[in-house]
Amino acid sequence: MMHQSRIDLLKITQVQDVLLEKGNEVHTGTVHLTVHNLIFNYPEGEIWIPYPIIHTVERRPASLQTGRHPLYIRCRDFLIITLSMLKEREAQDVFDSVQKLTCISSTEQLYAYSYQPQPTFTSTNGWKIYDPLKEYERMGVGTKNDNWRFTTINRDYTYSPTYPRTLVVPTRISDNVLNYAAKYRSKGRIPVLSYLHWYNMATITRSSQPMVGFKQARSIQDEKLIEATFASNVPTNPSGQVVYGSTAANLIVDARPMANAMGNVARGAGTENMENYKNCKKIYIAIDNIHVMRDSLAKMCEAMQGADTDGQVNRGALQRSNWLKHIATLMEGTETIVKNIHVYNSHVLVHCSDGWDRTAQLVSISELCLDPYFRTFEGFQILIEKEWVSFGHKFADRCGHLSNEKYFVNLANNTGNAATNTIKDMQNKFYKSNYYQKETSPVFHQFLDCVYQLLRQSPTRFEFNENMLIDLHYHVYSCQFGTFLFNCEGERTHHYPQSKSFSIWDYFNTHKDRFVNEMYDPKKDQDLVDDGGVLFPDTRNIKYWSSLFNRKEDEVNEPITYGISHPLAEDA
Repeated sequence: MMHQSRIDLLKITQVQDVLLEKGNEVHTGTVHLTVHNLIFNYPEGEIWIPYPIIHTVERRPASLQTGRHPLYIRCRDFLIITLSMLKEREAQDVFDSVQKLTCISSTEQLYAYSYQPQPTFTSTNGWKIYDPLKEYERMGVGTKNDNWRFTTINRDYTYSPTYPRTLVVPTRISDNVLNYAAKYRSKGRIPVLSYLHWYNMATITRSSQPMVGFKQARSIQDEKLIEATFASNVPTNPSGQVVYGSTAANLIVDARPMANAMGNVARGAGTENMENYKNCKKIYIAIDNIHVMRDSLAKMCEAMQGADTDGQVNRGALQRSNWLKHIATLMEGTETIVKNIHVYNSHVLVHCSDGWDRTAQLVSISELCLDPYFRTFEGFQILIEKEWVSFGHKFADRCGHLSNEKYFVNLANNTGNAATNTIKDMQNKFYKSNYYQKETSPVFHQFLDCVYQLLRQSPTRFEFNENMLIDLHYHVYSCQFGTFLFNCEGERTHHYPQSKSFSIWDYFNTHKDRFVNEMYDPKKDQDLVDDGGVLFPDTRNIKYWSSLFNRKEDEVNEPITYGISHPLAEDA
């Protein structure tokens, strides 16, 4: 029935003799509209555009030169095309159909629910690739280290609705203590184990912000939980008391700028009062919020796509977008975490406000640097499943899977300067005020960008290649696979049997030969004299990811590398 109703939204299914402009290319061909894709067919090939990847569509006034009626389409994978039709009626029908099929009301209507791979995938284990018990045991929980245990406190997602059902906590902390501790962390996202380091059993834990508020509230249970976490690999004396001074100070990493953290006090939240947390210090990494990042991406796109310079990259505007500054901040935060874990043998707790954006970025990039397993083809898939999919990164909201009709603008009734002004107004509306997209943000894109930087800096240390990162970026928006739908594990479990869609990992594992890095040398990670398998990001060697925008390297990057540095603010 659902399929039938979507077919009814198609006012037109085919338009012939359409002119497509894409960069410097011009092709004449046929537009086909299906329930889930716009397909442009031309003698040399075809272009498929799944509707969820469409960002904005403008129906522009008829061209004075050709008399054709253009649709200007911007996609979330940075493809920009113009489709020009001979008849006004056809242009309007295509515009209306694409709008209706892109702006759907429920996740169940997305492409993933009807997509059938042709030929079928040879790999079929995608939905089972991440088994938390197996993965945490691989890291040493219960095998090399008895200080950690699995708890089933969240098995039905009522304890913390956005957390995974399987959580790992210190052995000496009871579920009763956890019940009290949950009240003190935003969304009940308490400090839990993400990573146990193979070298020294140091840990990365993650959480949301504490609910401190104006009254400087504290939670003895939260303090006990963090104390047990930070003591999990510290030597004890014969009577079981912790011997301090045997490791460097443990670290609480607040991923936000200090001012943002303090600003949350008015909302009853905030940041840890360090008088209550012994034997540790706190730093702020100063990663900007989702709104700043969205604005930065919009400015970078405009510069990359040469909106005001006849298709040439506007390098000045590129730098003003501050995108590389944001990537550098993430890499610096990662470097700090990696050093504290591997060099200083200390534990690190990472949080931002809710612990599903900046926290996911820092924790996953750090794990990629610390553990060679996560740089293998399988390990990278497990890392994304663990830190992003299961820990509740809000893919549906951040990627805007359910679009908004405000992204479709009909300017064809205007003429001359009025039309130009309206286009500018529309761009200002979208790219400056962000009113209609206040939850979207390129958080996962930035993670992939950081992985690209590491891959570029250490090309022999990754089993996968850049193509995998580009395809991941594309499919996070295409909604062709079920992996990145919804906002958390609980939503996925309650709303949709996985058997109804395909896992993206079956796609990657079926076509593995396309995504394997020929330069990969696993022996490099076994050389303990060198770096013992740990990567330290070079925060001064960061470049724009040119191929993601279909640009050549020398179009966007200066021959010299950009070095961006800022001191990490410290809490006394």
